[in-house]
Amino acid sequence: MPVPPDAKEKSDAISAALRDAVADALDRKRKLGQYWVVWDGEKPVEVHPDTKQTAAE
Repeated sequence: MPVPPDAKEKSDAISAALRDAVADALDRKRKLGQYWVVWDGEKPVEVHPDTKQTAAE
């Protein structure tokens, strides 16, 4: 199946939008003092913005 010529441009735009959305969400959580969870390759890890420490679940 052929790839449309504008597929790369659309893919790049979607990736940029997702990066911006995640950055905005993390900034909001940081400002509110809320934690978020990231995957460290083996397990989920809580990131706490106030203490700059992580705590494994």
